[in-house]
Amino acid sequence: MEEVEIIVEKNEQIIVSSTNSNPISRTAYFLNPTHASTQPPIPKTPSSLSCAIEFETCPLKVSYNGWKYPTEKWKSWVHRMEAIHRSVWKRAGIYDAVMSSVCCIKRDDGLMMGLAQKWCPETNTFVFPWAEATITLEDVMILGGFFVLGSPIFPCSLESNELEEIEKKLNEARNELGRGSSHKASTAGWMNMFMFSDNEIEHEAFLSYWLATFVFYDSERILNAQVFPIAIRLAKGEIVALAPPVLASIYRDLGLLKATLLSVSEIETTENCSDVLTLTLWSPFHLVQLWAWERFPAFRKNPNFVKNGEPRSALWHNVKIKKVRNVKLALDSAANTFWWRPYTTRSDSSYLPNIYKEKAEWKDLETNPELFQMALCLRISELVGLSCVEQYLPHRVARQFGLDQDIPSEIVRPNEFPELAWINYIRPFGHNAKLYVPSKFSEPGVTPQYFEWWNKQAVLGGRDMLKDAISSVVRKKRSSRGRSKWVSLNCHIRDSYEVFKPAIEEMMRSCEIKSVDNKVFGGLEEKTNGETEIPTCSTHDSTNRVEEEKETSTKTFEIPGLELEDRISVLEKAIAKLKAERFGSNCC
Repeated sequence: MEEVEIIVEKNEQIIVSSTNSNPISRTAYFLNPTHASTQPPIPKTPSSLSCAIEFETCPLKVSYNGWKYPTEKWKSWVHRMEAIHRSVWKRAGIYDAVMSSVCCIKRDDGLMMGLAQKWCPETNTFVFPWAEATITLEDVMILGGFFVLGSPIFPCSLESNELEEIEKKLNEARNELGRGSSHKASTAGWMNMFMFSDNEIEHEAFLSYWLATFVFYDSERILNAQVFPIAIRLAKGEIVALAPPVLASIYRDLGLLKATLLSVSEIETTENCSDVLTLTLWSPFHLVQLWAWERFPAFRKNPNFVKNGEPRSALWHNVKIKKVRNVKLALDSAANTFWWRPYTTRSDSSYLPNIYKEKAEWKDLETNPELFQMALCLRISELVGLSCVEQYLPHRVARQFGLDQDIPSEIVRPNEFPELAWINYIRPFGHNAKLYVPSKFSEPGVTPQYFEWWNKQAVLGGRDMLKDAISSVVRKKRSSRGRSKWVSLNCHIRDSYEVFKPAIEEMMRSCEIKSVDNKVFGGLEEKTNGETEIPTCSTHDSTNRVEEEKETSTKTFEIPGLELEDRISVLEKAIAKLKAERFGSNCC
């Protein structure tokens, strides 16, 4: 009998809501596998390995080669081809993706560097003091317009002699370009050769250019022939799963950027480096910024009004950068402002209204391809790219899908070839498999066990985070010779603390948690008379909490938690230590 894969598991649990601090007992829905479902040893919390580098003084220059700004020439070609091949693009599932290529997303370099410092390559997630979050297949599908379901992108033989003949003609055209003075098949030369040519293979040539420039850009201005079979299949209306390789390349580049930042941070701690280091990233990294703008209100300006039929990325076309003075501090203190489910709050998405309804429901996977795509977004897998294979762990960020979060089970990464990884990615869920689809209005929460588990990360990392945040406000810019200079600032640290005091206090509230009664976290508290009492949670200050406890006998525990005096004491000690380290023991 065929085994049915259980994607979402239902359980009665005490849940702490993201928007309501009072834990309640209710039916919870968890994304498998959780620690409770597999019962391995409790996993370690992920680490983002602090590398407190300021963007202004960082000696690393990052070239985001995959971040493309559309030219007027390209826009003209897109609009002409769209008028002819719109129906084919929609059938192949690339209409939004192609039309997104005419959107201009202005880059916020400080935000990109700030997010990269939070990246954990071991889990492919951003590790903030308040939770994990990441770019998922759902994000790539909605923001980039790429399909999660379809044929694989790795090389395979074309099905007919006609398609093989088209590939031959494309290769001949590429070879002809290579015989020019530059001896290279440049993307610019390719566009000049085929744009508005009415050539019989202009559509395939157009899609080849799009794939090589906006999707799988991996070589400076050179057209990669590896995209030809993909372009040919798309031109015939075949659906190709482009979302997995796109996300794999983004994960790869985030890991590379994080590793480079750690190396630069290590260099700067041992000696001042006047040399400028360079790093080139090739993935469509603008999707990282779109993801951040959708979820962090502090970093974005108002989005555009999107007309019916326009891709989601049109929301952010030509939107100006919002300057944030301290990116790290803003990210660390975003616990209460982070949007877990931004795509359910607007009605301009052509995809999600077909999935998330007003009421939650269980649906049959076999009868709905859109649901099957959603199920692939929820399942642990390996993402196969053109030159990499990356692990995908959505169970660590269940709240991004409207599901509750329990301690995620650790996943041993399989050592597989791309072909085997793809077979595992696309494997069936089983006969009569069903998917729980939460309401668009659902407010996911976390279990007390998860809260206590994550507390270890917050407590261990909170003070280093605070030290880095304060340190970053008092450091001067690098001199003209490229070396960091420190000056004696008798009052600047105190002034900086006063400016950032509200944000730092909020950060401490969101990331430091007191230990709690194990009996409360372990389940419902039992009264002496045998009745079961549901614990409540309070985030008020100590005075209000005392008054509330006088009015109710309900067991309480505190969620973010250092008292105000304790937080100020920690700040003062951190500031004093910084002053002593940087300016000498005589600094006043």
